[in-house]
Amino acid sequence: MTDSAEFDLIRRRHHYRCCICRQPEKVAGTLLPVKGKAAEGDAYCTFPVCPDHHAKYMQGFFTGIEMKKIGISAEDYRNFLSEMAKDREAGDGLSGSEKGSLTKDDTIKKIQKAQKMKMPKVHSDYKKEI
Repeated sequence: MTDSAEFDLIRRRHHYRCCICRQPEKVAGTLLPVKGKAAEGDAYCTFPVCPDHHAKYMQGFFTGIEMKKIGISAEDYRNFLSEMAKDREAGDGLSGSEKGSLTKDDTIKKIQKAQKMKMPKVHSDYKKEI
């Protein structure tokens, strides 16, 4: 997307606040980049958002008001999400079943570690396999 020096300038331009909720970086946590449209023209640009809104953006849960704040339409947002999904698939070199098994194995390891530490379980869905 953008390099760190450029994103630092973008964060400064937005006064180190999330573009969506306007929470300062000190309160919300490290600001992360998302893709949007500039107010003038059709150029795409980067906006700083808090971790909560970044996760919401990446999972496809942005509402119409949130999309309007970064200047993208619902169609542009769907295109961004499909591009990100293609990039993730191309970057791993793993099939979907391999990815699923990796996440399942990682989850099982987390559960086992939590049990050793006497912490609450992370996911109870895989309890039968332990």
